[in-house]
Amino acid sequence: MLICGNAISQTGTQTKINTNKPNTVCIDTIIAKKIANDLVNGDVCKEEIKLVKENLSLTEKKVVVKDSIIKGLEEQKFNLNAIISEKDKQFQLQKDISDSFRKDLSKQKRTTFMYKALSLIGIASTGILILTK
Repeated sequence: MLICGNAISQTGTQTKINTNKPNTVCIDTIIAKKIANDLVNGDVCKEEIKLVKENLSLTEKKVVVKDSIIKGLEEQKFNLNAIISEKDKQFQLQKDISDSFRKDLSKQKRTTFMYKALSLIGIASTGILILTK
């Protein structure tokens, strides 16, 4: 069609040049080529829009997955911080208990030393009294 110089593009319209032919319009080859290119470009654009929409849909799904991963990581971070906080509380409690035991031990050592010293003084004084009489 494009080689002959004239092409038939539509049916159903009347032309004033030749009324014997059934409702056709003759178009020049250059214009027919441009129309064909426009139609092909339109089809290409339609396919490209389909691909862009599909790509956008995939990108939105990726964003949803990334958001869920980020949310999971934030929950893990919160849990780890809570564990660290509890561990610090336990260490502080253990330190307080150790300090309390040290104080009690030093008191016990002083008390034991005093008992030993007083017992020694008592034995020595009793020995001296027995020897002097």
